[in-house]
Amino acid sequence: MISSKNDPDYIFEEYKGYTIASHKNNVVGKDTDNLIIVYRPNEFPNFGFIIGLDDSKLSGRRKSVPHNMDDAKAYIDWAVNIRQKQSENKRVQPKPKKGKGRKR
Repeated sequence: MISSKNDPDYIFEEYKGYTIASHKNNVVGKDTDNLIIVYRPNEFPNFGFIIGLDDSKLSGRRKSVPHNMDDAKAYIDWAVNIRQKQSENKRVQPKPKKGKGRKR
């Protein structure tokens, strides 16, 4: 698939330490061939998360653009926020105290 950030078939953008790769042949509208991939730091090019269009009508009409970096950035913001909350929860939770066992 992608081997380097010099791949001529992709547009690359860095955002909050993540790499967004958008295929240059993406077209306007929902298309199964549209490809936008988000890579976490230190996981490029081996592991990425493919960002797709939201087809639900619950969120209202969406503007479909071929290189929808806004969706990719929204995913990154969400992922960063979740990781931050998980990290905070780990720091806040007190560790259980080791109780002294009763001798019989």
